[in-house]
Amino acid sequence: MSADHTSGSSSRAVPDPPVEETVPPDPGRGRQWAVADLRITTKALPEHNRRRNRAMLLQTLFHEGPRSRADIARGSGLNKVTVSAIVGDLIEQGILVEAGHSTDVRVGKPATLVAIDDDSRSVISLDLSDALSFRGAVMNLRSRASHQLQVDVRTERGDAAIARVMALAEELLAQAPAPVLGIGVGSPGVVDRTGVVRFAPHLGWFHADLRGALSERFGLPVHVVNDANGMALAVHTFRENDGRSILIVTIQRGAGAGLIVGESLIDGMDFTAGEIGHVVVDPRRETDCLCGRAGCLDSIVAVPAIRRRLDAGEDRQVVMDDAADALAAAVAPIISLLGATHVVIVGPEDVYDEDFARRTREHLAERTFPSTTSSIGVDIASDGGLLALQGPLVAVLSAELGIS
Repeated sequence: MSADHTSGSSSRAVPDPPVEETVPPDPGRGRQWAVADLRITTKALPEHNRRRNRAMLLQTLFHEGPRSRADIARGSGLNKVTVSAIVGDLIEQGILVEAGHSTDVRVGKPATLVAIDDDSRSVISLDLSDALSFRGAVMNLRSRASHQLQVDVRTERGDAAIARVMALAEELLAQAPAPVLGIGVGSPGVVDRTGVVRFAPHLGWFHADLRGALSERFGLPVHVVNDANGMALAVHTFRENDGRSILIVTIQRGAGAGLIVGESLIDGMDFTAGEIGHVVVDPRRETDCLCGRAGCLDSIVAVPAIRRRLDAGEDRQVVMDDAADALAAAVAPIISLLGATHVVIVGPEDVYDEDFARRTREHLAERTFPSTTSSIGVDIASDGGLLALQGPLVAVLSAELGIS
């Protein structure tokens, strides 16, 4: 296990008590994290008003910066008494702090600003998407990492792979400088809303209760998200976005996709939305896939498949154009059906570069109606490693604080 220490504490963080809830939660909060309306922008119904109003307040401060209580009330439509009560509770819990006075020129005493204390809580974020290793980080609420670790995973499968996840989480928890809000995990494969990894053949996981195992071991809130969905959440939360639909394509051991349309993450009734790796793009091709079929996207674009062909001496231009064409064949129907206007490809930069993005866009144009792809952007994520850690962080922020 290798480590990258940028700062940290030598003592284990003690889990903080959960944020007080005095009213029933939102409908559907029994699942591990919300995937419907990513940002709460309307006042709540009576049966779940406190949670939603608190989330709306935290969303405002997270994305717009320090505000006075009066400004929060005006912007949200909440009354001043409600805002003051929520702010008081969050200050007592240490999540909010008073941050000086407003510089606005107004009659009377300057208003006191309140802000989120980004370092008030730590989040353990685990990225299991890489073909050769698991990574993890201790992050603050704004995704600044105080400590990072990486462990090689080359032959571990099934329970042995889960044991590696446990060891990684345990070591990171020991370095958390603040009370831990929760553990977030980005896993390849089909992940349901209870945190069970239903199908991740590259790791030998079939109905593996990853959330349950981590929760039982550490006694903390745990939220498991498909790695591609997590990256889509990260782009939505931490990147400038004009509201266009985003398609995140991750390529490591296999290929997956995360899709946000408007303000909603699409995961599907059976949590298989975005599982493009086992789409058969060329049934005539003699390539074997772990699912047992020939011609799957995974067998053409996955990192191990690409590297095998390159190591065997095939021309790089031919190999990468073949992979770009296969990827375009898999995602063109998604773009045409749901109107995604921005595709972000995440994978090892020595394999998937700007030339690969260009080739993918050209093949998309060949496979779709011109007006569909005339304005579409296809980019390589230069910070894919950070996105992979920010995704699990957002899963925790969304479930525990209502921030996304």
